[in-house]
Amino acid sequence: MVARSAPVGFPLPRARDFHVVIGPSTRRRRVGGWIGLAIVVSASFLLLVSSRIALDRSAFVIDDLRVRIAAEESRYWELRLRVTELQSPERIAGLAEDMGMVFPGEIFTIEVPGLGDPGPGIEARWIDLKALLSARAEP
Repeated sequence: MVARSAPVGFPLPRARDFHVVIGPSTRRRRVGGWIGLAIVVSASFLLLVSSRIALDRSAFVIDDLRVRIAAEESRYWELRLRVTELQSPERIAGLAEDMGMVFPGEIFTIEVPGLGDPGPGIEARWIDLKALLSARAEP
């Protein structure tokens, strides 16, 4: 037979006896998370700044193009006005008179032998065309 020993009772501590003690050797700082957060925030800020710079650069280019387009449109309309002035019949008639050109007083017809008869006049051709069209219109 085996003899049983009497249970040894351990005194249970009371609630006021519990307290947390953190010593300098067991306390670790968690700076890795803060460093990661700082890196993410800094990278986000730099991306935001670079995107704004890219947008502003594009806006400057577009504004410069608008100015150039306006200048070219103005130049286009000035050139159109200049061409209209150069094509003016009054200007051309004045230059022709300065060169000694005048309207003819008489009109002469030159006939070249061997080219055949000039053919029927315009009125004769219209009469032929009207006859042809009226013949087709009848069923």
